[in-house]
Amino acid sequence: MKKMWVFAILIALLAGSCSDKEKVERLENERKSLAQENERLKTDLQKLQKDYTKLNFLTQKLDGIKARIVTDMGDIEVKFFPEKAPLHVFTFVSRAEAGFYNGTQFHRVMPNFMIQAGDPNSKDDNPNDDGTGGPIAMLPHEFNDIKHVPGILSTARVPDISAGAGSQFFIMHGTNFNLDGQYTAFGEVTKGMDVVNEIATVRTMQRPQNHPVKPIRIRRIEVYK
Repeated sequence: MKKMWVFAILIALLAGSCSDKEKVERLENERKSLAQENERLKTDLQKLQKDYTKLNFLTQKLDGIKARIVTDMGDIEVKFFPEKAPLHVFTFVSRAEAGFYNGTQFHRVMPNFMIQAGDPNSKDDNPNDDGTGGPIAMLPHEFNDIKHVPGILSTARVPDISAGAGSQFFIMHGTNFNLDGQYTAFGEVTKGMDVVNEIATVRTMQRPQNHPVKPIRIRRIEVYK
């Protein structure tokens, strides 16, 4: 009987020893997993800090910059919102300074909605491919809380929202809150809404739809501060 009790105690001690070993191994695995997660978070934080530094640099450098869109029908002056969409403002300003938009048309005009431009395909006299062109490198969206009301400058995009944004932009002639948070607004007309009104109400073709019969070109975009 005594031997049986001793044997039972030994079994219990061995079982406890195995249980403790498993707990130690589990805790060690959890410690390693937490250490790996901590390193990953540290790397992500460093990347975010670098990205923030770059965007903050852009925001500061772009602060106060304005542009004058010189068209066949008059001038449209705009201010920008670099604090809301620094990448879009920087890209628009850079393209404007490089003459990218010179000679492009307002290829799509819709009264009480918007007027659209910025397609390099529209530099020629063939309207059939207007609205289909743009750069290969696309911009990541910078959706924000700016409302799409008359005078707002925003970025056109293809239906596939994951594709990013190109060079085409539009100026709101009416109000359309359905665009809010779906298109990147990055500026606003400060002078020249009468020109926007004139462009929005010109006679348009049936095919391509909403294309002005008589070309309305951007002669140049002047950037100033």
